[in-house]
Amino acid sequence: MSKAFKRLLAMIALPCCLAILVPVSVGFADADLLGDEAETAVYGTPELGSNDPLWEKTIEHSIDQSTAPDDPRPNATGTARILWDEDYLYSRVVVEDSDVYTGNGSDHMYDSVEFYVGPGSSGSNQWRVSATGVLSGQNAQGRAAWTELTETGYIVEMRIPKRNLTLEEGPLTFEIYINNSSSKDNDRYEVVSSFGDPDVGFSSDASFSDSLTLIGADEEDKRFSITATSGSGGTLYPNVPGHVQRVEEGEDITFEFIPNSGQVIDTVMVDDVDVSVTEDNTYTIENVSANHRVHATFKNDPGAELLDFIVWNDNFAKGEYTTAVIIDLGEGNAVNSSELTPEMFTVSARDTTLDGTAETFTGMRNISRVYANDEPEVRGYLGMVANSLDYQDGLDSGRYIVVELEFYTETGGVTTLDGSSNSTLQVYDVTQTEEITLTEGSTLENVVFEQSRVVNPILDKFTTHADNSVNRALYLHSNANDEVVQELPLYVYIHGMGRGGTSAETDQKAAMKSANGAVALMQRMGENPEKYASHVLNISYNGISTPDIADVKVVIDDLVASGAVDSNRIYVAGFSWGGMYTNTLLNAYTGFFAAGAPMSPVGGSPDAANNEVHADLAYWMFVNSYDGGSYQTNLENFINENLPEMTNARASLFNSNESFVWPYNQFDQPDQNPPLPDYIAHEVEAAVLYNNVYEAGWDMAPTAGTLDSRYENVFDWMFAQNLEGEDEGESDPEPTEPEHEEPETTDPEPEDPKQTDPEPEEPETTDPEPEDPEQTDPEPEEPESTESDSSEELPATATNHFNMMLIGLAFLIVGLFSTIVIRKKTQKS
Repeated sequence: MSKAFKRLLAMIALPCCLAILVPVSVGFADADLLGDEAETAVYGTPELGSNDPLWEKTIEHSIDQSTAPDDPRPNATGTARILWDEDYLYSRVVVEDSDVYTGNGSDHMYDSVEFYVGPGSSGSNQWRVSATGVLSGQNAQGRAAWTELTETGYIVEMRIPKRNLTLEEGPLTFEIYINNSSSKDNDRYEVVSSFGDPDVGFSSDASFSDSLTLIGADEEDKRFSITATSGSGGTLYPNVPGHVQRVEEGEDITFEFIPNSGQVIDTVMVDDVDVSVTEDNTYTIENVSANHRVHATFKNDPGAELLDFIVWNDNFAKGEYTTAVIIDLGEGNAVNSSELTPEMFTVSARDTTLDGTAETFTGMRNISRVYANDEPEVRGYLGMVANSLDYQDGLDSGRYIVVELEFYTETGGVTTLDGSSNSTLQVYDVTQTEEITLTEGSTLENVVFEQSRVVNPILDKFTTHADNSVNRALYLHSNANDEVVQELPLYVYIHGMGRGGTSAETDQKAAMKSANGAVALMQRMGENPEKYASHVLNISYNGISTPDIADVKVVIDDLVASGAVDSNRIYVAGFSWGGMYTNTLLNAYTGFFAAGAPMSPVGGSPDAANNEVHADLAYWMFVNSYDGGSYQTNLENFINENLPEMTNARASLFNSNESFVWPYNQFDQPDQNPPLPDYIAHEVEAAVLYNNVYEAGWDMAPTAGTLDSRYENVFDWMFAQNLEGEDEGESDPEPTEPEHEEPETTDPEPEDPKQTDPEPEEPETTDPEPEDPEQTDPEPEEPESTESDSSEELPATATNHFNMMLIGLAFLIVGLFSTIVIRKKTQKS
């Protein structure tokens, strides 16, 4: 080899080796930088709904980890940008989804975006907004959102209050999910996540703990915030979601204040100082150089006629809905039904938390019909396909104007609960758009309608109590003289996990605003008081914190001691966690209850195999065949171990929770077509409590044990039970299936239904999340991982880079050695 060639080889070898090493080192550095960037959120306060320029200054995160990547239906993906300040976390999510559901329904089922902010479990850190702007999950003052449907999906911008978190630079536990449903079926078949595993956040934050890093902004946002709000009775313009507008320094901003019919401006405050408005009801903040607050209030027009109205809430199989507002024309006044039309009024709703600090729903309500009545009550309901069984036309004339609201459509309905299954306050505005002609010929042209109270004809009959460490609502049946009827049966009902909301000690009726056995019995009692006259005790609790069974026994014993309750006819029933509690009561106080009926019990059954006192207990367990494995196992254990030792026990296993009562039976219920997801299968309350044992194409007849053919429904059976023996003997246990009767359709020509406001209350909410259905299950356990532990193994990409480094190092050593040898030889020569 010539000297020249050897020198050339040495010169080439060294740079080549360095060239191999340098890209590897830079590659690792770049990966670290990208990783940091991909997990950051920049400081800044955006204006919601305006595609604020601040969004472009923070990193875009992918949302692409799917629970169903191989599902043939359209998959959803998305991107998210995140901002923060001292009070809120903000996110803009752009969802790509070719098949978006835009109707009502269970909160966790429709197309929506979920955020998990801070540590938590059982949904305590969960915030959700649907593609159409329906808010659910957690709630706090300042929560706000803006949504927009697009040709390729939808966009969400959300403002999430910090609550007890401290927002500062550093790590934050955070996750974003996209819930994906088909446009027709409201059937959430996919969940897509950004930072951790999809669809595990409700149970635990382990998958995304400290997943996001909050960082400061490189460039200061010099804009100012103008917070503009108004009270009831009017609006202001311009306004934005969340009421915070961002204005450049030196700009002017003008607000117009718009009173509703029958209202006038009361005050306009700027930074808590009363200011005057122009003749055209405007006010301008000039040369903005600081943050400002603007708030307008309205009052009744002194020249307007003042009329009271009530808000009417009503219970159905899956929850409580606001179904009407009823206007009182006053003593001596009346109106003809023929003079009333839905176009004469507008109705807007604002549901808030019980303390009034946060809104759970705002929006306009569609009006289905308007009629006259001589009592402040509804006359049944107009349906889209069929009317309710108690439907009646309005009277020819009457003192009261009933404005019936559209509350349930093919896509679902809006219940009164918030996303955590708490009760809400209903605050309604009714506005006149046309004059009202009274029967004597005079007209009402300038009317102010003022809400006087909220009415529920069933729940208002209950009193609430929290003594003896038992949170409860109690109905005592009384006679025409308002005297408590003595020696009646007592029905005790215990709801499922989460159904009692978060403040059971003060909100004892919350559980009665979703599917509930106490309400179901009250409705049966209203239809047939002679048969079902009884006292009703609804136990309430937070989460899974059921009261001590000894305390509940004391409450029941006191009712027996008062003479109100027949001690031979005390019945107990419960759902899910309440079903297990039902079994606990039956085992703790053997021979005390005349009948027990647990639905989807988390565990347990009467221990008849070891205690012969249970032998004659009247007992009926209900489980859906698609519910989780533990529920199936518990049912099988009962059937195999305890039922054989009992003479009056049975169990029912069915594969759909379809509801055959109004308003649900007007429409197809595709979410109840088998096979069912376990969380839908779990929700058996409405089917068990309201359906007959035999319906067309469906039944809940016992699959183990038998049932007397004379019992049409579960209450029929229960109220025949007595510790002294059943009221009548057994007959043929194989009843024939009755002929199915189609619901009576409405007389008028059907019109295209208007859609109800988009806020579902978790009607069929239920679960809490209801309520979400997940919240009715017991605290879930973390599933064992099926993946091998690779915590001590290098990722494939890192391994490749490491191998390249070794090769490069070898070349480097060879090159250096060659250079040294060549130089030595050169020196010697």
